[in-house]
Amino acid sequence: MTYYIDLLSIQTPKHLRKGLENRTRFDCGNIEINIFETFQSSTKVQIQYEGLSISGMIRGKKVVHSKSKGSFDFLPGTTLILPEGKTIFADFPEASEKNPVQCATLLIPHKEMEKQMQYLNEIYPKENGNWELDLTHYHFQNNSALVRAFNEFLGLMERKEQNKALNDLMLKTFLVRMIEAQKAHIEEMHHLQYNQQLYLIKNFIKENLQQPISMETLMEIGNCSKSTVHRMFENFCGKTPGEYILHERMALARNLLLHPDKNISDVSFLSGFSSVSYFSKQFKLHHNCTPGDFVKRFSVS
Repeated sequence: MTYYIDLLSIQTPKHLRKGLENRTRFDCGNIEINIFETFQSSTKVQIQYEGLSISGMIRGKKVVHSKSKGSFDFLPGTTLILPEGKTIFADFPEASEKNPVQCATLLIPHKEMEKQMQYLNEIYPKENGNWELDLTHYHFQNNSALVRAFNEFLGLMERKEQNKALNDLMLKTFLVRMIEAQKAHIEEMHHLQYNQQLYLIKNFIKENLQQPISMETLMEIGNCSKSTVHRMFENFCGKTPGEYILHERMALARNLLLHPDKNISDVSFLSGFSSVSYFSKQFKLHHNCTPGDFVKRFSVS
């Protein structure tokens, strides 16, 4: 499933939209929130932080290069953890003034991270193992709970005064949600390794959202019955196959509407809808605004 952090308006003033990357920093007690915005295509940008960094892509695309995992796309709907002192490099192949890349990054000092993990393990001990991040799986899919926690943190940027107690509780909640999301992602990847049927069906859906997708096609791709397709999706995705496809189409449409060279009719077709009116109706149900209002609010002029 694809879950996105809420879109932010562009933070960088227009007269500063030059150069490789601009940074807007917000202090939130013992941690800081950074909004990085890139308005120019670039390659091999070095990224390294003091402390643990937790990044969520908001819009656009980075191609990340690391020694341990090679190269991969860092896209909206995913989280990237970078341990203190670790260096990666990123390309921004599609960034431009009309199509910027925007990323939110939480920076947590090493001592603060140790303190938070110690608290969770002492006050809320787990039956099996400890509360800890798996730094070998540092790029993973968001789930809905992690996105809610991320959005709450981003909401702190609008507050004139910070509440120390609330910030601390939010950080603890965020870390728990992140560990759980990481665990869920690892379990899903493990499951897909052994459930070839679901893997083939989900991969087919991802690559064919523009086309009509029938239950008969999914049954053929997975070489299984209709009841098996429904059972797999309800057990491992929490949705029926139709609900899952609609969710993924709405996620795709959200990203496509941010592209300056695509109008609403284009996005409707590219997201698999034959009717613009039906697309607009579904978009409003999922995003609480019409496609036109969405473009007015979040597109870059």
